[in-house]
Order: sequence, then C-alpha cells, then structure tokens
Amino acid sequence: MSLSREQLIEILAEADPVGLIEEGAPRDEYSREADAILELTGVPKLSEITGVFAVSFADPGACQRETARWIVDEMIARGAEFSGF
Repeated sequence: MSLSREQLIEILAEADPVGLIEEGAPRDEYSREADAILELTGVPKLSEITGVFAVSFADPGACQRETARWIVDEMIARGAEFSGF
C-alpha cells in the first residue's frame, strides 16, 4: 500500500472523526494524526487508529471504531489506486 500524506489527510478530513471539519476547520486539520498514522508499520489496526485520536484529543472515544474501519478501508483502496494495483 502506497499512500501519500496528502491522500491520508484528505481521508481523515472526509471521515472527520472529531467533527472539526464540519465546524469549519481547514481540511488539513488532522495532519498531525495523519503523520502519526503514517509512522505505523503495515496496514494499521483499528485500535492503532483509534489510539492516535485518543492521544491527540485526550479522549478515548474521539474516533469511533466504525470510523476507524472506514479510514483503514479507504487507506487500502486509495493506496491500491495510487500504486496502480
């Protein structure tokens, strides 16, 4: 899976786990979380995604499991598109 930082930031903006984009934040609001996710090895586990948001927002429920699943699914789908698979 080959996914650019910009692609992941866009996925996180679309998922908007904390509702910041909906409230008017810039689309790159989750860039710090994108960087943390990109540092993970392999396909991230749902618990790793939810953990990144739990730490960033000091709230264990900041990213729901269903949202994390959508993020991982989109990372896989868009990463495959990006790499030509």
